[in-house]
Amino acid sequence: MRVARKALAAAGMLAFGITAPIHSEAKARIYTLLPNTALSGVVDPSLPDRTAIRKAWPKQPANPKEIRIGWTEITLGNPWFVELIKGARASAAKYGYSIDVQVADGDLQRQCAQIDNFVTRKLDVIVVDPTDTLGVSACVNRAVDAGIPVVTVGTTPDASARVLTTLLGNPYASGFEVGQYVAKTAGKDTPIDAAVIIGVLGNSTSESRINGLITGIVYQRMRDQAPGASRDDAMLRGFELFQTLKKTGKLSAPDIKFNVLALGVGKWTEEGSLAATEDILSAHGSKLNFILSENDFMGLGALRAVRNMGKQGKIRIADAAGGYRGELDQIKKGNILVSGENSGEQTGVAAIEFIHNAFTRRVDANNLPLGSGFPPAIITQGNVDQKIDPNPANLFYKYTIPPVRSIPEIRGQGKSD
Repeated sequence: MRVARKALAAAGMLAFGITAPIHSEAKARIYTLLPNTALSGVVDPSLPDRTAIRKAWPKQPANPKEIRIGWTEITLGNPWFVELIKGARASAAKYGYSIDVQVADGDLQRQCAQIDNFVTRKLDVIVVDPTDTLGVSACVNRAVDAGIPVVTVGTTPDASARVLTTLLGNPYASGFEVGQYVAKTAGKDTPIDAAVIIGVLGNSTSESRINGLITGIVYQRMRDQAPGASRDDAMLRGFELFQTLKKTGKLSAPDIKFNVLALGVGKWTEEGSLAATEDILSAHGSKLNFILSENDFMGLGALRAVRNMGKQGKIRIADAAGGYRGELDQIKKGNILVSGENSGEQTGVAAIEFIHNAFTRRVDANNLPLGSGFPPAIITQGNVDQKIDPNPANLFYKYTIPPVRSIPEIRGQGKSD
C-alpha cells in the first residue's frame, strides 16, 4: 500500500481501493505486479488515464426518460445474485428505465450470445457480470464498437475490456480488513494455524479476497513486531505467501506465527464449503484454530462442518466478504468471528444509480478506473446490531451507495494526503 500509514488509510478509503500516494518517491514493487488476479482492488499509484480508451461514451439514448438496459448475469444460483437483480430492478423502476435480465449460468458462450442480442436490439447500455474475466472482453468490445457502452459488476474484467467501470465491493481491501481483525483477535503471541476455503482458484474476486485476508494478517503481525512496519512490504509478502498457497495448498510464516495447513475449494456455496471443510477437518482438525473463508455462504458451510466434527468453540471462522442475514445471525451469536461487507442488493442498486448519474451527466463516465470498489468495512459481534436491516426484505446488511470517483478525483486525493 503506502509508506505513510495514515495517508494510505485515508486514500484507500476515499479511492475505494488500496493505493500509494501519488507523491511517493518510487513505486513499490507490489504495484509493479498489477494487473494480477490476486490484486483486484489494489490501485496503481500512477493510475493511468482512461479518457482515450474508446468506450462508446458519451452516449445519447433513444429516449433519455426510458433508458433501455440489457443485463447478463453470471447466475441466479444463490441469494447474493438474486438480491443483486432485485436491487437493480427496483432501482431501474424508480427511474422508469427498462431492464432485460438474461442469465448465463456460468457459460461464456451463452453470455456472449446475450451481449450480441442486446447489440442487435440496439439497447442503450449493457451490464455484464463476467463469467470469464478474460474471455468476455472480446464480447464486451464488440458491443462497444457497435456504439453501446458497457458496465461490469461483481468482478473486474481483464483490462482489455473497454468498459466504463466496474461496480463491486473491494475484494482485496475487504479481505485485508478481515485479516487484520483476525490477527488482533488472536493476539500477537497466539499462533494462527488456519485452513482456507476459496470459491474458485483463478477467479480474480476469489483470489483477491483471500490474498487480502492473508496480507491483513501478515501486516498486523509485522506491526506487532515493529510498529513502523511498511504496508507495502506486508502486501508483497502476503502476495508471495498466497502464491505459495496456490501452488502447494499450504503456507508457513513461522517468524510471525502464521500457518495455513490446507486449502479447500468451496465453489461459493454452503454445500461446497461443507464438503471441503469436512475433508480438511478430518486431516488437520486437531491442529487448526481458524478457518479463513472467502464468503458468507462458505463460512456458513464451514460452521456446519465444525459443528458436525465437534470443534465449535475451538476453531474460529472468518469470512473475507459477506453480510447475508444468516451469516449476520451467526456473527451476533458469536459463531462467526467477522465478515467483510459485500451485499448483492447494494451492488445492483449501485449499478443502476451509476447508469442514471452517467446519462444525466452527474459523473464523468469517460475517465473512471476499471474497478470502482465500495469502501471496505467489516461486521463483528460488536457492530452487527447496527448492520442488521429491520426491513426483512433486505437479506443483507443496511447499506448506502457511495459516489463513483473519477481518476482525476482519486489522483487529487492522493496528492492531498
